[in-house]
Amino acid sequence: MVRAFIAAYNRRDYDAAVERFDPEIEWVLPERQSSDSGRGPADVRRFWDGLDNIFDELRLDPQEFVDAGDVVATRLLYHGLGKGSGIEFDGELYHQVTTFRGGWITRIEYFSQWSDAIAAATKTSPASGDVMPPPQP
Repeated sequence: MVRAFIAAYNRRDYDAAVERFDPEIEWVLPERQSSDSGRGPADVRRFWDGLDNIFDELRLDPQEFVDAGDVVATRLLYHGLGKGSGIEFDGELYHQVTTFRGGWITRIEYFSQWSDAIAAATKTSPASGDVMPPPQP
């Protein structure tokens, strides 16, 4: 589900991206950006709309997945192009930890450091130790 969510986001198919979101999904951004956190698919879509006003292009490329049962940590590489400025960037900004319950995504939390994302994922659920390769293009 994480792979499908990221792929839909990258296509800007927001309907497909939120398809498996719980109606009360928690969208949790790091403290310095906590004002953009929210609850529910509408809050998440509002955040994405804001990003679309800032970037001509923004793509998330998963680099690694750590499956901890009902929680998956995803190491992300971001590629972006600033709207109007044309400034390009590539790098790791945030990594996500996605929580599932009953086949639904109930929480997505972002961390600046990959080690913090792994720690958050593995403390919630005993780690299986499975590290999956990124999806093939």
